[in-house]
Amino acid sequence: GEFHSTNLVTQSSEGRSTEAVGGNSTESYKAIVYFYLAGGLDSYNMLAPHTCNETDVHERYMVIRGKSAIAQGVGLTKDRLFEIEANNPNQPCESFGIHENLPALKNLYDDGKLNFIANAGLLAKPVTVDNYRGETPVQLFAHNAMTVEAKKEDLFDKFTGTGVGGRIADVLIQAGIPTNLFSIDGQQVLLTGEAGQGPSQFILSSSGLSSFNANPSITNMDEVIRALNNDTTADSGFHAETWSAKLAETMDKQALLKQEVDATVVTTAFPSGSTADEFEMVTRIMQTRDARKSKRDIFFVQDGGYDTHANVDDALINNFGRINGVIEAFVAELEVLDLWKSTVVVQFSEFARTLDPNTGDGTDHAWGGQHFMFGGSVNGGHVLGKYPSDFQQGDAEKLALSRGRMIPTTPWDAMWKGVAEWFGIPAEGPEMDKVLPMHKNFPQEILYNEADLFTPPNTTSAPTAPVPPTLSPTSSSAPTL
Repeated sequence: GEFHSTNLVTQSSEGRSTEAVGGNSTESYKAIVYFYLAGGLDSYNMLAPHTCNETDVHERYMVIRGKSAIAQGVGLTKDRLFEIEANNPNQPCESFGIHENLPALKNLYDDGKLNFIANAGLLAKPVTVDNYRGETPVQLFAHNAMTVEAKKEDLFDKFTGTGVGGRIADVLIQAGIPTNLFSIDGQQVLLTGEAGQGPSQFILSSSGLSSFNANPSITNMDEVIRALNNDTTADSGFHAETWSAKLAETMDKQALLKQEVDATVVTTAFPSGSTADEFEMVTRIMQTRDARKSKRDIFFVQDGGYDTHANVDDALINNFGRINGVIEAFVAELEVLDLWKSTVVVQFSEFARTLDPNTGDGTDHAWGGQHFMFGGSVNGGHVLGKYPSDFQQGDAEKLALSRGRMIPTTPWDAMWKGVAEWFGIPAEGPEMDKVLPMHKNFPQEILYNEADLFTPPNTTSAPTAPVPPTLSPTSSSAPTL
């Protein structure tokens, strides 16, 4: 260690070449957009029970959400829901309802391009009320712990310090598929891979990239920095050579990306606001893929305001109204760019919230809930997983904790597995074991593969359901807004 850090460095008089390697040119471009709703989404008011023939799950939902003879509670009545068919006989309801301020999700669902996964969450293995504490090695219900672990998807730290997106990139790079990672909202463990295995993440603001060293102390400072960090001889110190190589690579990549992003054009008018700006920036970066010689991109974007300890209804009306416009604009721009079929958006939040409200008409930290995915190649129009039919502690399935905190029955690994396969990760073997170190802890029948979640390339027929029976999504009348 000391020799490599302190021995002399001799320049070779050769400039550095950091040109991107093209890799597998036969691969078509694909992108994953990880959409994080920060604070703990009350997803039982994003997707609520609607029509349930055997048991009136909607009435049970309204009661635990605070309905009484003197109060309405925080549950959504049916006239505030966009009704969708479940298209899944394993659900307790024939139809569910999407929040009135999310018509974009309703339209995507009816078009067969969006799926919901019900009662999903971070799990190390299947658990019930009897064993969840000992078998789930994470500080449940805590923002800091659950936020980090949601992005890592590795509760036993088999690949310490890495995130699921970073591990996907590691595997693809090792397979010769050029892959880039971008956060439009600060450095993210989601995009961190193993050292030396894959790419480093680019960190951009929603307004793009500023110039490197925008206010130099001398006029030719960039050239001086490059000259000081030119290629070194083979007997030079490893530490110094690595530092110089990484600096030169960073300067070149930053210059190329800034030049290309600054030249992009966005046709669609996005709404105002930071989340819209982040999604718009994603479409700009996608346009630079050929210049970067990239075949795979993973993006992190975030929307905040979901820690709804008070006035949950008002907060979600505002939040959902905001992201609805963002989703509509993003889909429209992807279609303009002919990238709709090449992109999948996966939505996560650290946890769901208590179905039983608090005294401030808010909801508190819980666990299992609903999340969604959408894209032009998604085999959508299904409510996957299994929505709870009983929210009261003491339920027959042993899934309800106090105040309607639900234990997840579908792990986040379920959706990730099919998405990873679509992105180029082999379905079985050490590559998938690295990407999802916990997936073998679950029965394989509750995990989704690529064929479950995506339509084959160039498919024009109606989507098929990953669970019988195979039904086409059915549109229902919209609520009065």
